[in-house]
Amino acid sequence: MIGALALALLGATAPLAAAPIQVTVTGAVAATGPLELKNDARISDAALAASLQPQAYLGGAALLRPSLIEAQQRLKAGVLFDLASLRRWAAGHDKPDLAARAAALADWIKPMPVTGRQPALLDPRVVEATPTENHPLADGDRLYYPLRPDTIQVVGAVRQHCTLPLAALQDARRYLASCAPGPEADPDTLYVIQPDGRVFEQGYALWNRSPPLALAPGAMIYVPLRASWTQAIDPDLNHDIAAFLATQLLPGPEGTP
Repeated sequence: MIGALALALLGATAPLAAAPIQVTVTGAVAATGPLELKNDARISDAALAASLQPQAYLGGAALLRPSLIEAQQRLKAGVLFDLASLRRWAAGHDKPDLAARAAALADWIKPMPVTGRQPALLDPRVVEATPTENHPLADGDRLYYPLRPDTIQVVGAVRQHCTLPLAALQDARRYLASCAPGPEADPDTLYVIQPDGRVFEQGYALWNRSPPLALAPGAMIYVPLRASWTQAIDPDLNHDIAAFLATQLLPGPEGTP
């Protein structure tokens, strides 16, 4: 009787096994869909289990985390609010080009999804051998592998958004010769958004010229609005636009993320 009671007490105090997590892998992978992994699974566990297809573009792969959705929703809402405020300010200060550009940028950004993207190294073998980059996964996380494009985009305060052929090792600034900035563009700075979600600010005036910066396939150049004008609304507006654009995804199989 005492032995049975002791066993029952031991069972009641024994730690419960951690529940598995579910992670989804989509895009150019052989095993697309949800994966059930151990509670302590890391990026390499999901990436290796998914069996990447040869055409998967590792440079544009994305880690999408539900835990980041709320913060990115606030970021997008703030950008749209500031663009609306800038449009009203420009209309009241006789700056029709700026008002039109602010409205056009808002219309372009509105339908963009909030993805929860976090920049991360997602090459299965490389991340497996790099413990500092092999981050733990959480339930509901998603790994996405797009296809490799052969173009880059120039967007923002340009006369028309452009999709241009990628020129190997060409400095980001040189693409502006094929996609002219508009009168509302900042004359000193541009933002380079690489396909892995990293953002770089690059000076291109004589006084603040940065070292050359080559683009990876699928990169985006955001030509910012003139800083002296956005200062009236939010000095971080251009930075926030670039940060939100960096959360967007490249196309995968079937043309959709």
